[in-house]
Amino acid sequence: MNEQMSETFKGVKGRRPEILEGGTYPATVADFRLVPTAWGERVAWIFQPDGYSENARPAGFTSKADGYKAKPMEWARRILGKSDATDMKWGKDLKEKRPVVNWGPEELLGKPCRIVVEKNYDEDFEEYSNIVVNVLPPDETNLEKAVEETEEDFENIPF
Repeated sequence: MNEQMSETFKGVKGRRPEILEGGTYPATVADFRLVPTAWGERVAWIFQPDGYSENARPAGFTSKADGYKAKPMEWARRILGKSDATDMKWGKDLKEKRPVVNWGPEELLGKPCRIVVEKNYDEDFEEYSNIVVNVLPPDETNLEKAVEETEEDFENIPF
């Protein structure tokens, strides 16, 4: 018998992801993984939400595009503090010029940001899962604060 195979198998501990409610969370860029798909390789951006266990690591998916209007480019700009956009079109409608940045593990791992998470129910597996649908700058922007203040003022109108 091969001596390398003589070690006792200790088993595998199952892991179940911690599911977050849909919303916006402060987080850190934890990892990147290349994921093969029918449309070519995609990039899984994996995030660690602040205050949650390592079992709560939702992912968002992008292409590997390097164009200045591409979704991953805008996500990287937001994380690096080069854009304060918060839209779901990743800045495509913005008129101001935004810089082209390098993005990937070397530039982004460990950087703070905020993630917009959706909670979805998977009929096939009969369980909930999370997906990151947007990445925002680490701190609330002035526009976001103004919208919140306006919403609070509206709620306080006596009827």
